[in-house]
Amino acid sequence: LLFTKDTIGLKRGACGENFDDKIDRILRNHSGCLKTFNIDYYGTRGFTGTSYFDRWLQIALKPGIEELTLVLSETKRKYNFPCSLLSAGVRNSLRYLRLQFCALHPTVELGPLRSLKSLYLWRVSITWNELECLIFNSLTLELLDLISCPEIECLKLPCALQRLSALSVLACERLKVIESKAPNLSGLYLCGNWLDFSLVETLPIKELELQQTNLIRDARAKLPSLMPNIETLAIQSSREVVDAPMLPTKFLYLKHLTIVLRLEPNGSGAYDYFSLVSFLDASPSLETLTLDVTQRRMVHESIFVD
Repeated sequence: LLFTKDTIGLKRGACGENFDDKIDRILRNHSGCLKTFNIDYYGTRGFTGTSYFDRWLQIALKPGIEELTLVLSETKRKYNFPCSLLSAGVRNSLRYLRLQFCALHPTVELGPLRSLKSLYLWRVSITWNELECLIFNSLTLELLDLISCPEIECLKLPCALQRLSALSVLACERLKVIESKAPNLSGLYLCGNWLDFSLVETLPIKELELQQTNLIRDARAKLPSLMPNIETLAIQSSREVVDAPMLPTKFLYLKHLTIVLRLEPNGSGAYDYFSLVSFLDASPSLETLTLDVTQRRMVHESIFVD
């Protein structure tokens, strides 16, 4: 069952009460036989509290459920997801969990989620200790996606996460340390101004995407030694003030490089885009290059001159 304003058939501007009543009626007809329960409540007017959500989850979270998506609207007090409904039968079958604008507070008593492969937490109130309880009980996890989870200050992925292959961390402002001992983590996507490469233990990484201001110099100077096996690199940066340095270090296995620059003019003069040749010089195995540059009041010159 996939519930959105469109699938329910609400007209533009319809209130949340109609939305709630329709879901109630449909769920009563499908009790105990769901594999997928997806409710997108975002932007629905007439927020009526948590009683509806509790009742819907009690109906949906039964043994055999495989996918759960709960996207709520932003409110002053986040809905507290009831971990008590994650019974042994539910934990054995649940493969996909996505929560948005919720509070999630698992404890050490939470049993193993034996089938969970994908975990998406977007604007979820959860501490590292609570997330640790969840991760350490999800040893089949393959993908972890954290967006705007402001209470997480560190992220330590144990070697027991043998299947974890992709990690995305966006706009988690307090997160300062990422330590990964997951042996098969090959894809990493990081977005935020906090990143200190020296605190990121990511040697096995083969695919890396970064979004950060003033990123170019550190990416050229530090990534070849920190991530020597990298094959695909995508960098998106803004407000660059230091040109890319020419260095002897190499990206020996880098095949695909994307550099996106969104720059504002600064008082020190125009950024020297030609310094990016340092990345080409360092990448003997490079097959594709994508360069996307936008700068306000940019003066365009021919690349064939001089």
